Amino acid sequence: MIDYHFNKEKGCPLKLFTPGPIQVPDRVLEALARPNDTHRSEAYEEMHQIAVEGLKKLLYTENECFIMTCSATGIMEACVRNLLDKDEKGLFFSIGAFGDRWYNVGLDNGKNAIKSSVEWGMALKPEFVKEILSKDKYSVVFLQSNETSTGVYNPIYEIVPIIKDYGALVCVDATSSMAGVKIEVDKLEIDVCLASVQKCLALPPGLAVCSVSEKALEKTKTVKNRGHYFDFLTYLKKNKSHQTPNTPSIPQIRGLIVQLDYILKEEGLEKRFERHERLGKRTRMWARDMALEMFSERNYESNTVSTMKNTLQIECAEMVQKLLLKGYRITNGYGPLANKTFRIGHMGEIQLKDLEEMLKVLTDIIADLRLEKLNQNK
Repeated sequence: MIDYHFNKEKGCPLKLFTPGPIQVPDRVLEALARPNDTHRSEAYEEMHQIAVEGLKKLLYTENECFIMTCSATGIMEACVRNLLDKDEKGLFFSIGAFGDRWYNVGLDNGKNAIKSSVEWGMALKPEFVKEILSKDKYSVVFLQSNETSTGVYNPIYEIVPIIKDYGALVCVDATSSMAGVKIEVDKLEIDVCLASVQKCLALPPGLAVCSVSEKALEKTKTVKNRGHYFDFLTYLKKNKSHQTPNTPSIPQIRGLIVQLDYILKEEGLEKRFERHERLGKRTRMWARDMALEMFSERNYESNTVSTMKNTLQIECAEMVQKLLLKGYRITNGYGPLANKTFRIGHMGEIQLKDLEEMLKVLTDIIADLRLEKLNQNK
């Protein structure tokens, strides 16, 4: 098996077209190398405030925005512990592996967690959401905007208002869509919108961010046993003084500011969303031309990560390995979808020309694999 290994001097030589972590631009890498003051200094407070204000603009919100040193799963657990009391039911909508993960986080924290699923590859529809919500009373509803394992984007502008009509708090995991797809938090009245930074924000792993509504913070005050590290009220108190409760990953926050400045002031939010839409459409066009079917339901395909069925019956692991030799990395299917599907990430700072170059190489590799298979069957 051919792979690239740790290179102490030069770092990774690959061009990443993965669902995350993804390629980090030079401007961020340079920012990470700059010296910083301590997390209790005035300099840090200024940096923290700038980052929070940028996140608010990114998410179209006036809600509190927290910066946590963890992956997105940390904030998923924070939502469960801060918002769901012991005598309440939480509804976990799942359309794939990460919806299942959130449900398991609920169970592992001893909560009354109820999972409602659709077939992997399908999206949540308004009728289904109404049907489930009408059967019981739920205090909090948890769902993904973009399911990274299946390449499906849920129609959150249709389903979140329905959930709000039933009086529940809404937590949205936007890990593989935040900064790639428009999410208007205040317009939708999303109570918690969370993501880690190593996907559409194109930062190295190490931080997760979220917006938290006033309603969610008020609810937190009534919930006991919220834990220590992820207590929203502790974050709120420190956020007021532009700090975090514990030592954060300061270099990553500096990188976050650099990236938010670029997104908001240079590329522009709308142009960034349009670029990701073009990347998604181009990948789907390529799949069609290659006689590959999308695993994701038609009209609900993600614009940040595409999951294709292995309709050509090639060895996906071998395809990934051959592509590594050409300097690119994509990924096999996630979990039970391995070799049944494969995934191409097209998010962050990837440009259309970058995608075109990789797809051309991948096309030749698939052609060679098909020819080898044909010769073997003779």
